[in-house]
Amino acid sequence: MENKPRERSKSCQDTRGQPVDPLRTHHPGCNHIQGSWYADLYLATHRDLSDTDIFDEILHRRQRSEDPRALLGDLCERWRKPAGVVIRRIQASYRIEAPDDEPEIFQDAVQRLIEKGLDQYRGMSEQLPGKSASPKTFFLRIVKHLAIDRYRQKRELLDTSSCEEDESLYTTHEQAMAMEHSRQQDARKDAQELYWSAFQRLRNEHPNEATAWDIYHHQDVEDHNECARILSITVANSYKRISRAQAYLKRYLLELLEADDA
Repeated sequence: MENKPRERSKSCQDTRGQPVDPLRTHHPGCNHIQGSWYADLYLATHRDLSDTDIFDEILHRRQRSEDPRALLGDLCERWRKPAGVVIRRIQASYRIEAPDDEPEIFQDAVQRLIEKGLDQYRGMSEQLPGKSASPKTFFLRIVKHLAIDRYRQKRELLDTSSCEEDESLYTTHEQAMAMEHSRQQDARKDAQELYWSAFQRLRNEHPNEATAWDIYHHQDVEDHNECARILSITVANSYKRISRAQAYLKRYLLELLEADDA
């Protein structure tokens, strides 16, 4: 029996009639350009790609008038846990325990990123001009501002309603609770002033450690790999700078407290 060569089926041709390897995975965004960055991106799984690579692809899809929301949703899921840390920290500063607020604030942040953030992102740090800012840091800043706005509005509503109430309606217990709450607020304010005084001294005496501390804690990075990337240092040096900064701040705070007691 004679073996005849198989003819190439029409299904193995692209829209321009060019032959296409049926075993090779293609995607409409690749344009069948062998070795293109987009082809490599689609052949790789999202798990293999960095946040920056995925975010760049999201921006490219928007430029091509494609819908990037599914890919953006996958990327934001990577940031759900650190976003929760940021939200809980803001709640603690307002002395609020509201775990049910976390998913709602997170969804609001994703929506804000879609509606405004993608157009506003420039990849540059607001705190450190000339330094790059990762998409994750940009998103966590959105989360932080939304959480602050949410609880600040709640506090303002409570303060307004309390001023409008007749003082005669308060019982002795409620008055005592109000006085204790006011005392705690004053104590927190004093503690914040002490902290920022100590941090300013850290800036003056140990600027490298102060910059690392500011990025890691004040900018909600909380990741030594990311901190090291922003500062262009090794991860080991990031650990060392944060550790030294913590030790210096502790010593400065103790000295300030002793000066207040004297």
